[in-house]
This record gives sequence, structure tokens and C-alpha cells, in this order.
Amino acid sequence: MRALCRAHGAELTYTEMTSAAGLLHSSDKTWHLLETFADEGPVVAHLYGSEPEVLAEAAVRVEATGRFAAIDLNAGCPVRKIAATGAGATLAADPQRVHAILKAMRRAVTLPLTVKTRLGPDPGRVTVFELLAAAEEAEADAFALHARFTSQGHGGEARLDLLAEVKRRARIPVIGNGGVGSPYTAQRMLQETGVDAVMVARAAIGNPWLFSDIRDALVSGRTPSPVETARGRPRRALETIRSVLEAHLEAECELARRCCEREGRAGSVRDLDAAGVAAFRGHLFRYLHGLKGSSYLRGRLHTLHTLEEVRAAVEACLAREAAYRAGARPSGNSNRVTP
Repeated sequence: MRALCRAHGAELTYTEMTSAAGLLHSSDKTWHLLETFADEGPVVAHLYGSEPEVLAEAAVRVEATGRFAAIDLNAGCPVRKIAATGAGATLAADPQRVHAILKAMRRAVTLPLTVKTRLGPDPGRVTVFELLAAAEEAEADAFALHARFTSQGHGGEARLDLLAEVKRRARIPVIGNGGVGSPYTAQRMLQETGVDAVMVARAAIGNPWLFSDIRDALVSGRTPSPVETARGRPRRALETIRSVLEAHLEAECELARRCCEREGRAGSVRDLDAAGVAAFRGHLFRYLHGLKGSSYLRGRLHTLHTLEEVRAAVEACLAREAAYRAGARPSGNSNRVTP
């Protein structure tokens, strides 16, 4: 996914959130999350944990791989199993611990060091300005802010007013995050807050074209519409969807093969392809979002175990969409794409 996002305009990508303690225990499953390909461009290693010494040692091991452009501390994930360990969003309520962690990591590595956090636990406790001060005092190189409270999860409006105030006070670059899912929301965040960069998260799943859409809008200077299409995304040519989806599927299978070889395990081609398919299933219905038959496919994802089954399901969905487009009456929309 990172390679595809890079190919479509993302300047910087992150790994999945990775346990610092797992890295120290040399867990293959944990190190698998930090696997990278040569064509991904600059990648940031995204770590979580709550103990300064553990995160510092994990950062040393990450830097020793020579594969990362920076190291990021997660201090904002609201998932219960992460927060319950004192990591993730729990750290957003504890600026002093964030400072201690970043300070320990700063002493341990020379790579750029960043932190990603939230506004605070809830609207009654805004801790982001203390978190910013903690990051700057610990000599962090950038501050990424999901402009929502932990209590909001991933819903509700992002507080661009507070993000703008963070940017006004900051002495280090600020990366804005939260609710960016279109050229309109990206441009709005940049214009209303003055942040140095915009981070796209869930909206990029199954939609790597979003980065080129955003870049094209910014370069052209046009003001995007708040509602780009009735179904939430610009309509793509079906061959474009098919080719990128297939490239992603093949890359997942290649990653499964690489990890098997690295770990010295034997695996049949069929077993390795099945592992790639299992990893890809979470992306599949997002690529087909809004197409005829995609909701039916989503309900059957758990039944897809082989490359042949995935490709057959994709072709069936694309065929339904092609028939729908062929029979749809012209809307007068100049952006309408035919298969």
C-alpha cells in the first residue's frame, strides 16, 4: 500500500503501528510490520509503547536497519488494547511521560524523531499545548496532530481551530491529521490552519489515487467541491481500478514470500498466496467502494482464500459496474468516466 501511495503522490509514508516491546523480543510477527520494499520512498517507523527505556532501545534497533527516514512515537491511538497498556492515547493525557519517552529516544538515535498525538482525552481536558511543549523540549523534529479528542475516536468534526493554534505556537513543523479524505478537506486544513503538511489516514485505503487528486488540486489552484461525487469518490475508469488492485494483490503475495524466506520457513506457493490474499482482503472492498456488487462482495470476504477466488470476485463486481455504467443515462457531468 505504501508503494502505491508513493507512486500516486504521497511524499512520506508510515509503517503500521509497531510494538516497541515486541521488537526487543525479536518477534517475527512484530518485525514483519517493519518490512519495507525498495520502491516505497521515505518511510517512517511508527512505534508504540509506554516505557522510555524500551522505546529508546527499540529506536536503536530500528535505526540500525538503515531503512527508515524517521521514527515516530504514537501517543494518540484510542484502541482499547493499546491504551490499556499505557500507550497510544493514554499518553495524550500524560505530557510528562511523553517528554521522558522522547528524551530517551532522542539520546539514543540520530534519525529525525516525531510524535503523533491528539488534542487530549476529551473536550474538558485539552492537553495538546502541554504535549507540544513536551515534544519541543525533548528536541523532537516534528509534531503530528490528529485534531480530535480521544473520546471522539475517528468520528466527529476535527477541531481545525485548535490545530491552527498549535501551529501558531509551534517552533517545529506541524503535520495536520483528522478527517482528510478529499482534495477539499485537505485544502481546507492547509488554508485554515497553516500546517506544514497534511496526513491522510483511513481515506487512503483502497484509494491511493487520493494523493494525486489532492496534489492536482493544490497545483492547479482550483477550489475543490465539498462533495466531489454522489458516492464519495471521483469515478475511476474500471481498468484503472483493476490494474492497481492487481498490483497491490501481487505485492501482498510477494511480501508473504519474502517474509517466509527471511524467517527460514518452507511454504508452498499456494500457502504463500493464501497468506497474501488474507492480508489483502481488508483492502479489497475499499478498492471497490461504491461499485455495483461491492456490498455483496464485502459480505463474502471471509470466503475468499485463493488468488483465483479474489480475481473472480473482482471481475464479477467490475462487470456489474460496467453494465450499470453502460445503461446509465448521461448526467452531463464532464468528469464522468466510462469503462
